[in-house]
Amino acid sequence: MDDDLRSLLRATDADFQLIDEIASRFGASDRDCIIRASARVGDLFDDQSLQQLKALSESLAGIDGVEQVRSILDIQRRGAAGLLLPVIPRTHEPLSADALQAARQRAVRHPLIAGHLLSADATSSLLLARLAQGVDAPPQLGETINRIEKVLADHGGKGAHLDLELTGLPALRDQAARALRRDMLLFNSLGLIFAVVLSATVAGSLRSIVVACVPPFVGAVWAVGALGLVGAPVNILSSVVPSLALVVGTCDSIHFIEDMRRGIRRGIDPLTASCEALYRVGTACGLTSLVTAIGFASLALARIDAVRAFGIAAAAGAVASFLAVTLLTPLLASTRLCRGMHLGNSSRLAGRVANLLTAFSIRNARPIVLIGCLATLLLGVICLRLDADTRVIDALPQGAAAAQALRRVDREFGGTMSVDVLVQWPLSNDWRDPVLLETLDDVHNVLDTAGGITRVISLATIANTLPERARQRLKDEDFREVIDSSSRSTIVRARVSDLGSRALEAIYGRIDDGLEHLEATRPGWQFDLAGISVVSARNIRQLVHDLGSSLLLEVIVIGAILTLAFRSLWLGIVSLVPNIFPLAIIGAMLVGTGRALDPATVIVFNVCLGLAVDDTVHVLSALSRHRRKGISTATAVRRAVAETGNPIVLGGVVLSVGFAAVTVSSVPTLAGFGRLACVAVAAATVAELILLPALLVVTDRFLTSAKPRSHETARNLKPLYAPSLSTAG
Repeated sequence: MDDDLRSLLRATDADFQLIDEIASRFGASDRDCIIRASARVGDLFDDQSLQQLKALSESLAGIDGVEQVRSILDIQRRGAAGLLLPVIPRTHEPLSADALQAARQRAVRHPLIAGHLLSADATSSLLLARLAQGVDAPPQLGETINRIEKVLADHGGKGAHLDLELTGLPALRDQAARALRRDMLLFNSLGLIFAVVLSATVAGSLRSIVVACVPPFVGAVWAVGALGLVGAPVNILSSVVPSLALVVGTCDSIHFIEDMRRGIRRGIDPLTASCEALYRVGTACGLTSLVTAIGFASLALARIDAVRAFGIAAAAGAVASFLAVTLLTPLLASTRLCRGMHLGNSSRLAGRVANLLTAFSIRNARPIVLIGCLATLLLGVICLRLDADTRVIDALPQGAAAAQALRRVDREFGGTMSVDVLVQWPLSNDWRDPVLLETLDDVHNVLDTAGGITRVISLATIANTLPERARQRLKDEDFREVIDSSSRSTIVRARVSDLGSRALEAIYGRIDDGLEHLEATRPGWQFDLAGISVVSARNIRQLVHDLGSSLLLEVIVIGAILTLAFRSLWLGIVSLVPNIFPLAIIGAMLVGTGRALDPATVIVFNVCLGLAVDDTVHVLSALSRHRRKGISTATAVRRAVAETGNPIVLGGVVLSVGFAAVTVSSVPTLAGFGRLACVAVAAATVAELILLPALLVVTDRFLTSAKPRSHETARNLKPLYAPSLSTAG
């Protein structure tokens, strides 16, 4: 598992080069685990609370993997004689009431404490436990977070004076990954169980379900195994590859079984029925896998590294699913255990529903085509309003302690995420020059006026509180976390709340404009905006854009391949409409519910497209077998749906039940994925059984009327495509 934002959002090596440079000079704030300590009674300035805070700080510093711990106990002030003294006296003896009150007054006025490490009412404080380099990545990250949580449990148990909560980017990443893994395992297992029970009930045979489920499962395992074989980690994008393999594989497997059942009902022995199914259905499955694999492989042109890796992995998953289903389904169905009537019965209800929907479509072909095309166009226009946006809290379980801590820290301390501005001055200046402090004040003003940025801190935060003579006596080694005189650079740091990538991108745009203005008025000075949240806000749009653009390329590739496979330009064009329609439905649903695009929602589009293409290819393949001279397109369509409608409806129901189990997940992104997937499956099924038949009939009538023919020619219509996909293959 790899939940590192760097690997997910990296577009070029330069994206994180500045972040790494800042980390090497001033420390990496994105490695800070934030512990919120709040007083259970009163405020923090009683002796027992401060002693517990001190003990907690020492325990955190002793954890393997924790590089540094900072708290209000570490902040110093200048005494009357210029000596550095702790703001809160360090003593083993209990402080008097007057000493506690004096310490409180100093803390709430100190520029490095007030609002940064101590809330306005002094009831809560932050401890920053910075992880060592390399520890903030799996699997060390999870182990270190577990040790921190154990320390917090020990210090915040019954009888303690403080309530302790853990947040910060490393902790949030770890807890989000754990929640996703747990919920995906739980709800995918439930969905699989529900789907198997439903399939067994409909077919009246558990053995047939084994034949239907084992090959797609093997294909999913092969797909994940391919990732491991090439050493590719599993992230939020590539984790959908086994689901994609299961979706396409399950549909193909059901088509195989239905074809074998028809052969056995005709009195053919199971082995022959398996071979014939492999000949008829296997060709369509191969074409589906080819289309899907080429479509996903097109993602190799994307800018984001993770998107390119996802495209290659998804293409490999499509091939693995095809191989597993094509090799194992006929083999299992022809064994002694499953042969004969052990394959179960076809669902009469599913077949009847498919036939009724197709009959209705053919009777009302023209209005359905008109309504369907207009609806697709209108929904597509609505989809143009979609925008990319993502929030950290959406990946956390609702009501979870981590989510609550994130909200409290955002409210009391301005946010958990850090924003940095690297300031570099020319050779002609020294870091003690007043012009540096003036420039830092201007940077503060840019950040303050951008909106959403709070708790700005820099060298000017301290230096501006000192008289000129005291400033000249400052030593740069005392301010290593904010200044590096050797490289003539200093850092301005601020916090930002979890506002969402769309809002943050606008804020960072205003900051960039302000910094550009400063550069224009200060020759030789350089100002660079940096931070994980900055790269995330900017690249998440590129990530979603890459995934979205790939859909268009996939659709074009699908149309081109189907045109070549069925030897008809018109058929290739017509086949695109029922594949685009479900995508337009999902996009309009997102707009209607006020949701934005994020990696999880965009992946649903890919799953939906894979399912729609699979059903389209099977219908067109069956249609090409039934289309003969003297047989109208309407009749051929009815026969094709009679052959493929049952597995289309049954596959749609089974997949909907499986995805429905995910909708009750406590993780918003996972629950949203389940809801969208259910809608996608339903829309794809309706498109194949209502919109596609009407399109085929109307297109055939249009082409026939466009070319005047003799009476004999009109009676023996030539097909618009190859007479048999199997023969063409």
